[in-house]
Amino acid sequence: MAGRKKDIGAGQRLASRTVLAVLFALAAYLLVQQPRLNPAVVVSLRAPAPKAGVVTPAGPTAGPTAGSGAEASAPGAAATPASGLKAATLASLLPDAVPGVKALAAAEMFNPTTLSDKIDGKAEMYLAAGFVAMASRSYQAGPGRVEVYLYRMKSPDAAFAVFSGQRRQGAAQSPLAKNGYLTENALFLTSGRNYLEVIGDRAGARPVLEALAKAVLAGLEPARGAAAGPLSGGNPDAKPDAKSGAKAAADLQPVDLFPKAGLKADSIRLAVADAFGCQGLTSVYTAEYDKSFGGAAALLSRRTNAAEARAQMALYQRFLTDNGFAAQSPAGAPSGAVVLVLEGIGVEVLFTRGQFLAGVHEAPTLDAALKLAAELDATLKAKGLIP
Repeated sequence: MAGRKKDIGAGQRLASRTVLAVLFALAAYLLVQQPRLNPAVVVSLRAPAPKAGVVTPAGPTAGPTAGSGAEASAPGAAATPASGLKAATLASLLPDAVPGVKALAAAEMFNPTTLSDKIDGKAEMYLAAGFVAMASRSYQAGPGRVEVYLYRMKSPDAAFAVFSGQRRQGAAQSPLAKNGYLTENALFLTSGRNYLEVIGDRAGARPVLEALAKAVLAGLEPARGAAAGPLSGGNPDAKPDAKSGAKAAADLQPVDLFPKAGLKADSIRLAVADAFGCQGLTSVYTAEYDKSFGGAAALLSRRTNAAEARAQMALYQRFLTDNGFAAQSPAGAPSGAVVLVLEGIGVEVLFTRGQFLAGVHEAPTLDAALKLAAELDATLKAKGLIP
């Protein structure tokens, strides 16, 4: 008896057609994508091409790349030739060779858009401080390798901010710069608005590190001012308030304004923006003190004028009270000072002297806070900064 053909329902026909459609679509996709290699594979198979703006002995090459200063923003963004020029000039400061050391490749350049490609994880700190451009280059020094990073910041204060924010306490002072120190395998320093890192892959390479740093410094503009450059705040082009009694900005350096007694070596730091987490509190220097002051820190911020100093003080005072600090009026506080206390956290003292916001940060006790505040006030008065 002949086999009877089984009827196929409408649902089965629909399911079969759907499966066939998916298979046809998949086949078409594979036919289209097969000639296209993964971008990583393309890069690995392609011979290295010169990067745009990379400085070679013949000068910068033409045409932008992701790492160039000329055009490193999102696709479709307008090119910025001026930025590219800054980066190219910066890269040209990294030498081709010094005795016993030779460059392995041309210098690379990075702008604010591309900085994270080179130093992912740290870029935000530089950007917040006022980053303009960075040039880097790799060198061979005998069996070892050395990396040089030259950062151009918007001001000497900005350069000091990134330098001080990463400074290792107890490291040896570098003879090449007042703001400079050495570790077993690296050298860090500032020169004007430039911040330089020379980092080796092994210890014992100090002569090489210093030779490369000297070559870079020779091409930089002379650093103006001493340790951290002028204390600044507000409009950097504004002149000091005539009534403040302050000296010219170039004469007022943090190392001279903080009390010397009890000051921890290499502890002066600068927060360019949002100091202590307070939005809008800018350009605040801090200096840490030893146990004779309870480990408290002194703070200083030079503003455009006395009115701005008072406004910054009021801003920080509001921030502290909003976070639970309560004002007190203890005897022995500097004239016009505000003393704020939060049990279990610490004591803050704030006062102004001319163009300067001054005070004490994170003192463990009221006595320690008042002692350091009195020392700071006396030092400022000795420099002509009076209430």
